[in-house]
Amino acid sequence: MVPLDSLKIGRDEIFKGQQENEEYICFFRHHWIDILRELIYFIIFLTLITILIVKIGEIQGVLRGNREIKLFFFTGFLGITVFMHRFFIKILNYFINVGIITDRRVIDHKRSLFFVDSMDSIDMAQIQNIEKIQNGVLPSILRFGDIKLYLTASDSIKTFHRIPNARFHFREINRKREARQRALRRGLRREQEPPEAQKEQKPEQKEIPEEKIAQPY
Repeated sequence: MVPLDSLKIGRDEIFKGQQENEEYICFFRHHWIDILRELIYFIIFLTLITILIVKIGEIQGVLRGNREIKLFFFTGFLGITVFMHRFFIKILNYFINVGIITDRRVIDHKRSLFFVDSMDSIDMAQIQNIEKIQNGVLPSILRFGDIKLYLTASDSIKTFHRIPNARFHFREINRKREARQRALRRGLRREQEPPEAQKEQKPEQKEIPEEKIAQPY
């Protein structure tokens, strides 16, 4: 049998910043439509590169003795280099920016490849209301939308934009929010009870008559 202590979830077991006994539910990124424009530009770029490779012989003939066209191609080469770096940085930033849902918190981890690394944590008990926004043709077909969290501690609103499968994540946050708030209310009522009511009543033990006790031979 596995001891109960070994089943407890330790700190930083699944993700960095995880608390003890905090149950990990799921994580999410922005919808892939966020990088659709970059992918289209990349496909166009690959098409142009393919054409240049096929026509390399003709291009070399044009470049001979023509400084203006050489300068133009050199500028284009620099532009291609900048575009490639920008494309791969955006792709990496897309994958490392995540949101995490646990049984206690909703965590927004914003990160970039070089300069940004911030983490915002919202306790489930502080969420007053949840709103899912999925308006338009593309959000309905591709099943993405925005999720707004209205907080009780202040008038602030936390919005997660373009979340894939917004209905699933909305349902998970709502369930964990209700479970977290119920657990806190039970704990608060238990603290407000008098000490006499908190003591567990032991079951009465019935006395066994002496004649019913088996005597040893």
